[in-house]
Amino acid sequence: RDVERSRGLGDVYKRQFMLKARIRVRLCLCILIFTVFCSCGCSSGRTKATINGYTFTLTTGSGDEAVIRGGDEYITSAQVRVLLEAVRTGYENALTSDIWTMELANRSFKAHVDNMVLDMAARLVLVNMLADDKHIALSDSELADCTARADAFYDEHSEDIAYIKRDELRKLFAMMVLSDKVYDELTRSVDTQVSVDEARVIRIQYIYSDKSGDASSKVEKLEKALEEFQAGEDFTALVSKYSDIPDYTAQIGRGELEKSFEDAAFNLDTGQISDIVSCTNGWYLIYCIDDNVTGKAESQTESIIQKRRNEQFEKHLGDFSDGVELIIDDRQWEKLSSQE
Repeated sequence: RDVERSRGLGDVYKRQFMLKARIRVRLCLCILIFTVFCSCGCSSGRTKATINGYTFTLTTGSGDEAVIRGGDEYITSAQVRVLLEAVRTGYENALTSDIWTMELANRSFKAHVDNMVLDMAARLVLVNMLADDKHIALSDSELADCTARADAFYDEHSEDIAYIKRDELRKLFAMMVLSDKVYDELTRSVDTQVSVDEARVIRIQYIYSDKSGDASSKVEKLEKALEEFQAGEDFTALVSKYSDIPDYTAQIGRGELEKSFEDAAFNLDTGQISDIVSCTNGWYLIYCIDDNVTGKAESQTESIIQKRRNEQFEKHLGDFSDGVELIIDDRQWEKLSSQE
């Protein structure tokens, strides 16, 4: 959504470009925490890099136009630049230029965004390789539609993207649309039946005690809160008195939180309180405000089905990419990522 706010990006781009680039797989902004881990190469003697589970052989000056290559599939410097500039502009417009002075997990925000784009580019190459492996291709009408959309975008923004050739942009659009088609083809068999209970969304309040310091005193604090609630004290008042954090409300669906928390919360009826729940980051008392929020079941059902599709697609891609080596021209990538 942030990228869709990008200045100068037309509707054609927003619908067909960024949505396809994400391949509808890695949802929400967890993509911001992608990291790169580098290690020395083995038999080849070249440096290896692992990016989100994909193995790259790093080369300096590959002698062709590819920034990332896998088999016969590749993505060029100009194509990656279109992705990079669009994503950067999208975040800047959404969050202001101050984001470039921020750090996330001891890395610059820019480094996280750039690594996200590198991941997007790698996935495009991988999924197009997968398409060939699965004998999935665009029809003549789909190719014609890609060409028309790419040309419309190129004509509208030619001054801003003078560095890319029209044919390169057409190819990029086609790669993205094919990636989307691969996703659809490989997730058609997903079970779309979702039970009423599974689709429930609940609204809760909670008292949280972290795991720093003496554990027994932390648990004892929640025991006191539970006793006072059972004696008739208002739960909100108890939050102010006992919780280690000011935030105390949430609206959740299945599969969003740690299992111990979720199991306790979804076993409550409206007005009930849980026993003390132990989670990885601390202890909780959970109070159920509404055990089935009206009007949320349909969107939750869609989210559950989407999650199933994502998991199935990731299984296909993971199985295919196991052992597949991508080659990245680190000199070209460094030049791209260093551009302001």
